[in-house]
Amino acid sequence: MSRLIGAVASCALVISLAACASAPAVCVPSFPAGEGARLVTASGAIGSDPKADFPTPLVVDATQATTVEAGKGAQVQPGDTAVIQVTLYNAKSGGRIISTDYTGAGLILGANPGEPAFGKVAQCATSGSRTAAVGSAGALLGQAAIDQNKLPVKPTDTVVMVVDVLERFLGRANGSAQVPQSSLPSIVLAPDGRPGFVIPKSAPPTELQVAVLQAGEGAEVKKGDTVVLHYTGVLWDSRKVFDSTWERNAPALLLAESLVDNPKGLVPGFATALIGQRVGSQVLAVIPPAVGYPTGSAPTTVPDGSTMVFVFDVLGIAAQK
Repeated sequence: MSRLIGAVASCALVISLAACASAPAVCVPSFPAGEGARLVTASGAIGSDPKADFPTPLVVDATQATTVEAGKGAQVQPGDTAVIQVTLYNAKSGGRIISTDYTGAGLILGANPGEPAFGKVAQCATSGSRTAAVGSAGALLGQAAIDQNKLPVKPTDTVVMVVDVLERFLGRANGSAQVPQSSLPSIVLAPDGRPGFVIPKSAPPTELQVAVLQAGEGAEVKKGDTVVLHYTGVLWDSRKVFDSTWERNAPALLLAESLVDNPKGLVPGFATALIGQRVGSQVLAVIPPAVGYPTGSAPTTVPDGSTMVFVFDVLGIAAQK
């Protein structure tokens, strides 16, 4: 069976919906309900490969979405992050086109009002729910996803999408602001929460420096947790961004463990800075080479001997699989 790749790639699908400072009292779905979407049924447990059924050909004038099965968890408000699984069907033939890997965590994809529209479909759904959407492949996927996944559909073809919403997390840090440390880089936030850096002209510190910029009140991150984070990494010397989930519009699932103990873990300095933080916090970490990447193991964007500066938002702790 085909799996979603490229523009909708790897791990768990985490959707950043349209940014906003606070959730509205009443959530307004991105797509209206309609008779076409209501004709879609999908059997099977939430989070397992669904067996969708609908009359063919299924034709709609505009994109519609409806709840197939309501969950009992938290509602995905605009600006939130959600973990989902997705299966796509041809509305004319009823055949399956592509899906996420239901044996794993799913896909990671940032979705705003652009493409693909997975986040828009999940908006206002609750954790543990299943939603069906019907619309054109162009509206629900976009040309880039169609091309990168080599899907056998044209943008004008009607498709059916079944979305399982597994978990809901924050979209950005929401903790209380803390007094900044003058010797460390200054951070300025854009309206959507992404950080900008002002690096001092002085020499970088030779020891790990960690400062909480916003103190969250959620659960504490423990060693071995899988944590949902938004982060940006900058090189102290060049001031260049070398990695950013914000630029990909996709928060990351990271293991709160040092790669010294687990090859799937983080560089030691990042792990130390993350473990013990609370959900809702925003943290600044200045990571010198001694607790950064071992020599020869850094990505090509990080020269050996670099001091890295990270700002990360702790959005949640994923359920253990």
